[in-house]
Amino acid sequence: MENIAFFTNFLKISQGITLVSIFVLLGSLYFLKVLQKKKVSFSTRMLIALVLGLVLGLGIDLFGSTQGVHYTQFAQKEITVWFSLLGSGVLKLIQLLAVPIVFLSIVDIVTQVKGENIKSLSIKAFTMLLGTTAISALVAVGVVELLQLSASGFAGELTKSTADRMQTIASQSFPQFFLDLIPNNIFSVMTTNSQIVSVVIVGTLVAGAIRFLNQKNPEVIQPAVSVLMALKEIVNSMLKTVLKWMPYGIVALVSSTIIRNGVSVISSTFSFIVGLYIAVFIMLGIYAIILAVNGLNPITFYKKAFSTMVFAFSSRSSVGTLPYTLNTLEEQMGVSKQNARFIATLGTTIGMNGCAGVFPAMLGVLLAKATGQTLDVSFIVTLILVVTIGSVGIAGVPGTATVAATVTLNGLGLGSYMNQIGAVFGIDPIVDMGRTMLNVTGALLSSVIVDKWENKIDLETYHK
Repeated sequence: MENIAFFTNFLKISQGITLVSIFVLLGSLYFLKVLQKKKVSFSTRMLIALVLGLVLGLGIDLFGSTQGVHYTQFAQKEITVWFSLLGSGVLKLIQLLAVPIVFLSIVDIVTQVKGENIKSLSIKAFTMLLGTTAISALVAVGVVELLQLSASGFAGELTKSTADRMQTIASQSFPQFFLDLIPNNIFSVMTTNSQIVSVVIVGTLVAGAIRFLNQKNPEVIQPAVSVLMALKEIVNSMLKTVLKWMPYGIVALVSSTIIRNGVSVISSTFSFIVGLYIAVFIMLGIYAIILAVNGLNPITFYKKAFSTMVFAFSSRSSVGTLPYTLNTLEEQMGVSKQNARFIATLGTTIGMNGCAGVFPAMLGVLLAKATGQTLDVSFIVTLILVVTIGSVGIAGVPGTATVAATVTLNGLGLGSYMNQIGAVFGIDPIVDMGRTMLNVTGALLSSVIVDKWENKIDLETYHK
């Protein structure tokens, strides 16, 4: 059937392994449905879905690799397309809600909170988000040195799309990079998840106008406020419906990520993957210390954060995970709605410890070593500063780390050596899962800690 366009181009089922894989996926979904009917907890089903996705992806790719060109030229792409129908479909529904949730949350927060409280809250939020990013960069330096990683094994040409994107970013000055975050079209801002910083800016301007008009002419502005608050309730209701599909989407998302990249490609950059995940788990340990120092039980935090972390890992989108992040903070961790929505929203664009912290810092150290630079205190301090400042305004969507890496490497004067680590970008989805999980966990941590500093967290709910 591989010679018939109907099967290869339209139906995307020209190989027996494609059909078998689809049936195996359906079987996995049925198993999860049975668990749901048996009242198995949501977090447990999320973990089972993650394991099923890993097993399914590895099993199909390992078996498919024995089928030669029938798999690599046809079945691999076909399976990825069919699995993405479910996985990416669920993720798109989550992302559909991200922009309205960010906008309505910012409007709600700024209109309700007193001006002096916003200033204090912003300082504390930036301290946590950027402070943990600086720590993550330092951890990345330590991991590269500990494992003695070098760029020699990761050389390779960048794909044209990646190279073009990096070239566009590299051509911008640092001030121009931030200037481009300021929106000039309110409609385009509301139609793309990659402009979350712009959404925050628009939301803040709208909320500021509402605050001003509430003092001057409250009768006129109140109907508009009521409409916005009603929209927020509608979006929250939609969110609860979509979240029920998450375990099913995770199976397809994780397995398709592995199948799309292939086990052989993953093995060629295994040392870098291991290094990055070691850095991720070290940061998770540091989060636990921060929680303990602030009088909060880290075990309780991770138990309640677990299902959110699993979804972030599978979806590879901090923005896509935002609705679930907010739900976890408010419903399970006892964080006040005001602080949860303000800090977690900022966390999708500022101080992402994985994509804008660990990853670009590791690449910076690798290229510095490859070009003969000395990793002295001066270089490390410069690296941490560049990574931390560059993490401001990086949107939390798949591909974000490419932007963060480009900004960091150009800031260090190493942008022209990108091809020496080109192979790393070839396995980006694999490392992106860990990076995104760290991004979201860092946002959860910052929200909890700042709420604790503000004495607003419901400790009874947190420890329940």
